[in-house]
Amino acid sequence: MSDTSSQLSVSTSALEELQAKVQSLVVPNFCTGMLPLETSEGKLFYCKGGSSDASFLSFTDGVLQGGDIQKLVEACQQATFGRGNQDVLDESYRKAWKLDTTHFAVQFDLARSGIMETVHDQLLHYEENTLKLEPQLYKLNIYGPGSFFKPHIDTPRSEKLFASLVVVLPTTHTGGNLLLDKDGSLFNFDSSKLVFHPETKAPQIAFAAFFSDIEHEVLPVEDGYRITLTYNLHLADTDLPIPKALSCDTLTSLKSALLDLISDPKVLPNGGALGFGLLYQYPINPKFQKDLVKFAGALKGNDALVRTACSSIGLKVAVKVVYDLEDADGPEEDDEDREEEYLGSDWISDTVHPGGEVYDDGFSSAFKYDGAKAIRGYSATEKHKDTLPMLWVTPESSMVPTEAAFAAYGNEHWVKHIYGNLVLTAQVPPPQKREKLLRKARASLTGGVAS
Repeated sequence: MSDTSSQLSVSTSALEELQAKVQSLVVPNFCTGMLPLETSEGKLFYCKGGSSDASFLSFTDGVLQGGDIQKLVEACQQATFGRGNQDVLDESYRKAWKLDTTHFAVQFDLARSGIMETVHDQLLHYEENTLKLEPQLYKLNIYGPGSFFKPHIDTPRSEKLFASLVVVLPTTHTGGNLLLDKDGSLFNFDSSKLVFHPETKAPQIAFAAFFSDIEHEVLPVEDGYRITLTYNLHLADTDLPIPKALSCDTLTSLKSALLDLISDPKVLPNGGALGFGLLYQYPINPKFQKDLVKFAGALKGNDALVRTACSSIGLKVAVKVVYDLEDADGPEEDDEDREEEYLGSDWISDTVHPGGEVYDDGFSSAFKYDGAKAIRGYSATEKHKDTLPMLWVTPESSMVPTEAAFAAYGNEHWVKHIYGNLVLTAQVPPPQKREKLLRKARASLTGGVAS
């Protein structure tokens, strides 16, 4: 939708330096570990269907036998997976068993185990070591011989879903490796080698936590049973502090690159915005979260760092959605009927559009009516209240789309789904109004006082 390369004529070196810094930042997006399973936390209680008769397994009283686990399997249902808005049963894609939280209870106490502190420090990397994530036990899953789950991304069941946590209970098994990212390019998590101490053979639990937008798969189990507890990690507080894993030098360098760019008066000569494509996926439901004003606090990793750098030098940052109307096959917009020639194909909005009605004058009028702005190039010399000059630092990513469904009326009725991309914008004032901002920001970098 947006061509960053066509904009390199403006402050080429400054823009390229900023792009390189943003794209080279690395923030861990998964963590793994193991810890002993105490005898007092080793039991799993379960029941089948609506039965009031409960059974239990102990994972600390010796190696579980296949017959004991088979009784647990008989209490389970075949595991489904999310496809769109539906739960689908397809054993060619996922073959496993599940037990809902209404039918089991565990002695294992996640809050007391210390796992969440590890997840907090290694996955989120925030300065304050207080829990910012709320774990919610979601399912018990069993993978037996031949069970697997092909590559997938977890279905977001909440706008606050931030990450997933998988806890593997100690059972003898081979295979069933959890691969993070394509073909395990991030990590190959082999729980079979982790759930018993290599020397004492004492039972341990192994865990892996990862951002909810990471593709992952479970390889086929070759022998035995792999039993897991899955937790959804929700944001408890979206007012998150600055990442601590990244040194002050890194943040300072990014701020300096931003200042070098906007110090050039040829950059956004009439004001406008810098645009950054988001690097992670975020669950957005337009039925419940239309206004994106408060969304910026929930950003992950590099996205959060870019937001912090922009806001710390005095730029107003916001998450917005960009809709591309160029390929919309609906009512034709006659140029002669347009009020203004400036209307473009890309529109940016503070609102996730759930959709609406469009008449003969086309999509642009619907977005304009809703307060959206048409995106113009960085060098726009004319001002118009319904346009926003943009300079893209990093391109939009189709990895973080949202969708609007419009019913249109004209000579014929039709429904069109338009996809938009979530982006981060930093508002830049015109050059004559930047001086005070630049002086103050540069003084903060050097430890001086703005004049």
